[in-house]
Amino acid sequence: MEYNLLSQINPARHNWRVKVRVARMWQVSGTSKGKEFSSMELVLVDEEGQGIMASIGEKVLKKFSKSIVEGHCYCVRNFHVSKQERKFKAVPSTYTIFFTSWTIIEEISAEASANLPLYIFSFVDFDDIDHTRARQGQGLVDIIGQLTVVHPLVRSSSLNGPSVRREVELRDLSDQILSVTLWGEYATSFEDEVLIETIRNDEPVVIIFVGMQVKLYQGVPNCRSSSATKWYINIDIPEVNAFRASLQGRGSEVLLLSGGDDAAAGDVDEENANRKTVSELLSLNPHDSNDVRFTCHATIKEIDVTNGWWYKGCSICKKGLKATLQGFECTNCNETEPVVVPSYKLNVVIEDATGRVKIFMFGGVAEQVVRRTAAELVEESSSNQILLPGSLRALVGRSYVFQAVISEQTFRTGQLCFQARRVFMPPKVQKGGVALHDNPKKDATAATTSTGPSSATTDKESRDGSPNLNENSINPREESTPAKNSSTTKAKEVSAGSHEEHGFVIPPRYAMPCAKLEIIV
Repeated sequence: MEYNLLSQINPARHNWRVKVRVARMWQVSGTSKGKEFSSMELVLVDEEGQGIMASIGEKVLKKFSKSIVEGHCYCVRNFHVSKQERKFKAVPSTYTIFFTSWTIIEEISAEASANLPLYIFSFVDFDDIDHTRARQGQGLVDIIGQLTVVHPLVRSSSLNGPSVRREVELRDLSDQILSVTLWGEYATSFEDEVLIETIRNDEPVVIIFVGMQVKLYQGVPNCRSSSATKWYINIDIPEVNAFRASLQGRGSEVLLLSGGDDAAAGDVDEENANRKTVSELLSLNPHDSNDVRFTCHATIKEIDVTNGWWYKGCSICKKGLKATLQGFECTNCNETEPVVVPSYKLNVVIEDATGRVKIFMFGGVAEQVVRRTAAELVEESSSNQILLPGSLRALVGRSYVFQAVISEQTFRTGQLCFQARRVFMPPKVQKGGVALHDNPKKDATAATTSTGPSSATTDKESRDGSPNLNENSINPREESTPAKNSSTTKAKEVSAGSHEEHGFVIPPRYAMPCAKLEIIV
């Protein structure tokens, strides 16, 4: 039977037939609770070692989910080929294969598939995991290195609930160290596998991590797990064998750090690290404190809606859209006809006993506090961007511990402002036998918040940085000021007809969540 090579296929035809191995597969969550899946993603490889991404969407997921096994080989035909770019694609292929209801897959025998590679990797050197790649999120990366340190599990909690993570360190042949962060089940399952390998014999542990996201943490690139992450330890491939041979005489020990008191301290580390009062925040030098995270226990005093409380975001990358004569375009993912999804841009004034400061909460960070998506509030109340819904007005007077960094807006405007990275419930105190949230101003009213379900994530992080807002989202004339008399939430009502919409705003039951509730760590 005649087959086409993956290097030959393109969108010009619809009758391609390929013989491939499923090198990797994973499921992508499609619900706010993460209990169901919207798609299955595959990495396919052919006899030439060429790789391509394949996607099985929600409509046909049941048809194929139980008939495809990772590592097995198949003849696949009647699929759709598209040049659709995916921000988190796992292989650098030009096209993507999409399964349809007409797609047919037939498993191939071991004899007929002997020439199909078991793996496909696209390694990135530690030198190339630079700031530009980390900021732009150019796909998922594969890395190879010698495992040197395994840190203990760190458990923490926020409004999203408890989370667990583990840091491991890799070394390349030039002795550069790269930190890798594993979240959730990846963190808990890693050590057992590593221990088996390290106890077996005293040899270097060369590990391959695939499907890793690159983010900046305190200005340093960091690889962290995603739903596509897998790892391979000391596998028999030329790249690993050559790496191991180059490590002769350089030591093979893997340092397994004990948890002890450090692990226990991790429960409150993020909530209390670099604790500052508002006045201390306002006295910071932004050039000395760039990318440093601070925490501040304060009360929301008002929400400034002068420039709106939501923006029109791209359904794919959640960045702000640029208005065009035809509607909108996304300059971040080069989508010329993006689906518009509302996302939060809250300009919040917080206050403690020492002063008052503005802090911006975008996307998932704001959604974490509100417990509602911006798309839901827009659909239920009004598309008016400066008319504040009741769910947001209810936040005024509530106290939280804000984890914040100095916003990039500071360097563009010359005025100090902050952006929230995470938000925690304040510590509880006992009053008359009843547990109440402590208020830094010692108000009589306790600050409360909903405990309903929040969006699940693979790594509890939000996307790096604030969205590219193209609608004057932040007023450069606004400045953080010391404490003043209490003021009310600013909300100016205008007629619905005065706000002109461009493009199509899809309601939440059809739209992707306006922003993941992943919080940058």
